[in-house]
Amino acid sequence: MTILKYSILKCHIRSRRRGLLSVEDVMWMDGERITLRMEQEDLFEMDVFLDENPEFANRSQLIRIALRNYMRRDAQEEARGLTIQLGDRYIRALAALKENGYADTEAGVVERIVERTLVPRETLEDAAKKAFAAYDMYPGLIEK
Repeated sequence: MTILKYSILKCHIRSRRRGLLSVEDVMWMDGERITLRMEQEDLFEMDVFLDENPEFANRSQLIRIALRNYMRRDAQEEARGLTIQLGDRYIRALAALKENGYADTEAGVVERIVERTLVPRETLEDAAKKAFAAYDMYPGLIEK
């Protein structure tokens, strides 16, 4: 928090000298340099993305914006989430359901159980019928 306030203060000082600068500009100019190692495949995908999205000037800008958006999204999801405490027996049961392929995560297991409890079976069956009907109408949209 202190670093952000310091950057905002510097932004106001610089804006008087050189014109209006955003907080992001100041944080970029005054930011620390880090080293990030990435696989060649990831770098290739990043370069393809940059070619298709000229609003990003370079890899550094893309990584800064992506990381900032990821942290904001993560904070928003945490704020919307529900925290519950379960006993060890239930936690082991959730882990076992995950391990047996019921869902990808323990949270996914809980979501599926809640869905099956709250959403009427007819609604789920109707949604499945509509999905298969859409597939039959547009078979190229869904990968096999």
